[in-house]
Amino acid sequence: MRHALLSTESLHIRTGEKLLCDGLNLHVHPGEFWCIVGKNGAGKSTLLHTLAGLREPQHGRILLDGSDIRGISAIALARCRGLLAQQQFDAFSSSVLDTVMAGRHPYQSGFGWESDADRTAARSALAAVGMAGAAHKDVVKLSGGERQRVALATLLAQDPDLLLLDEPTAHQDAAAQLAVMRLMQEMLARNLAPGQGGKAIIAACHDINLVSRFATHVLMMADGRHWLGPAEEMLLPPLLHEVFGCTFEAVQTAQGRLFFPL
Repeated sequence: MRHALLSTESLHIRTGEKLLCDGLNLHVHPGEFWCIVGKNGAGKSTLLHTLAGLREPQHGRILLDGSDIRGISAIALARCRGLLAQQQFDAFSSSVLDTVMAGRHPYQSGFGWESDADRTAARSALAAVGMAGAAHKDVVKLSGGERQRVALATLLAQDPDLLLLDEPTAHQDAAAQLAVMRLMQEMLARNLAPGQGGKAIIAACHDINLVSRFATHVLMMADGRHWLGPAEEMLLPPLLHEVFGCTFEAVQTAQGRLFFPL
């Protein structure tokens, strides 16, 4: 087993008086695709922001590559982990290419002028998400789905080892959702090749069937409780009922198990 890219030790998270997470011990290794599932308000986004180091937990530690996240510099942290927010807010106009180029900031020195390598990385990231032809468009004129793909391209250009994704398929049509999940799956496999350090993903997801098809591991959250483990052990109708409060029927297909709420 390779070293853990991220570990938590007895993580305890509250928002106001509401308990979201109690005693979470999570270990994420290279090549793993973790999905966080739970009802709206269960704490998925708050957990991702806490794992990214943007929010202090009430108790416990977060380790990135064995080091306490609180002792990692901002630049080193940006090279180690990246966060895709659920929604994007643009205060002013900017070209799509310049927006994606912002992901290269952790690797720039001096006055921060971009290099040919930065431009190549940004264009490659846009091509990966199917937005190569939109490089010179204004981000404020994009659809919600296009803007989310540009945000994902920015994260790909940043090239961290740990990708934290808050609803990466939000605002996407069915084909685009599959494309995004396949891209993530292929990136993990590619970066586990000999000589590569390996990457891992933690994504908050609402679509149980996308989780079933692509996740290697699942973290479920409900009322301050959590369950975690390999996807095939977590995605079971009784446990889904415990988390979501409704009955699920599992149907085996050529693409794996599908789950239908009843």
